[in-house]
Amino acid sequence: MMPSNPDPSQIIIGHLNHALPERVLFPFPFRLILLEGDPFQALLDGRVDALIIPGLDFPDRLPARLEVAALKTDTILPDLDATHPLHDKRVIVVQRDRADLKVLFAPMDIRQTYGKVYLTGAGAGDRDYLTLRADALLRNADVIFYDDLIDTRLLDFYTAEKIFVGKRKGRHHADQEAINRQLYLAALKKQVVVRLKGGDPLIFGRGGEELAYLLDRQIDVEVVAGVSAVQSAAASAGIPLTQRAVSGGVTLLSAHNALAGSTDPTLVYYMCASRLKELQNTLIEKGIDPQMPVALVFKAGFTDESVTLISIGTMHLQEHVSPLLAIIGRTASLYRSRPKILYLGTEACRCLLPGKIVPLISQKNQANSYNDIDLSLFSGIAFTTPEQVDSLLEIFPKISSRIVLYAYGKKTAEKLSKEGYTTTVQELNPQS
Repeated sequence: MMPSNPDPSQIIIGHLNHALPERVLFPFPFRLILLEGDPFQALLDGRVDALIIPGLDFPDRLPARLEVAALKTDTILPDLDATHPLHDKRVIVVQRDRADLKVLFAPMDIRQTYGKVYLTGAGAGDRDYLTLRADALLRNADVIFYDDLIDTRLLDFYTAEKIFVGKRKGRHHADQEAINRQLYLAALKKQVVVRLKGGDPLIFGRGGEELAYLLDRQIDVEVVAGVSAVQSAAASAGIPLTQRAVSGGVTLLSAHNALAGSTDPTLVYYMCASRLKELQNTLIEKGIDPQMPVALVFKAGFTDESVTLISIGTMHLQEHVSPLLAIIGRTASLYRSRPKILYLGTEACRCLLPGKIVPLISQKNQANSYNDIDLSLFSGIAFTTPEQVDSLLEIFPKISSRIVLYAYGKKTAEKLSKEGYTTTVQELNPQS
């Protein structure tokens, strides 16, 4: 086991075959070692404290126990592939539970200057279909990029800058690559960016392309579901999409795809916790590749939601309890784990820390009392005032050393230090 609070002089940083002069890399003592074989396994095994990887060598997905601690601009290596999203960056990776190392590397993380993008569904129809979550985001947004197929009158209620990026067949105001880049550039300005799309952002709205583009560039993205056209149309017509003994499922299709040639669909199965083995047999009998990705989602939408990424071939090895939903198809492989941060302030929408921001008040609504909150679900806690330190420590006298304590303002950071928390405290600029 690695020590939980190492002296910086003991930090061992593994690298691939692209070594950099030590004085250029870090402002604290450390030791670089060249790694051969699987560098991530060396980190998981504890042979090194951290990895530094050229952006060109960064994988699409990290092992589950690892996390990006910092992103650095690279001015040493030549641009071997300038089209790569991280061609001019180096990535520092640590174990997910090493809060001390995440705090140590945080001051050099250029993501500290990034904003956040909320990929948000406006619902299908008039403003009444907008969710409370979407309304709160729009009220706190710095800029809104909106589509053609929404009720544009709803934008009059919000003060953010509005940029139209709508597309319809034969009338494209902006092509998709240009939209992707606009979102990216807006996020680089440390803004709250709302990408407002008609219906639900991940159903036939090309939201998945925008999500992938931004995540590839280490921009934090949160997807906010919306009422889709299929739900709105069925409800308006009084047509049940599923009904016992009549219809056991729904298939969503695009006529454009049907005319252009079919692609493999994404399959979604509800209520499958006790039926994974039978479901696996059914899928294989249908000729679906056993290597096809499967995302098992437990308690979707709740704070203790969890996602397990497997394949059809390993479904029989899984043991899960209800409620469980299975998403099966190539799109499941796009899943990226995000840390959860407990936020003690009042304006969670404007918290730009990377990850899913969970307001403390929402936990009170889901639990019987604050004492019932499970802090092990969170990788970070954000304090906006010194008083919040006292309040939380009254409920939880000891906070795990694997949790980063984000402190807005010097006084809040000092308060945490006086309570014995030093190596896991990251001071942030006070929120405006």
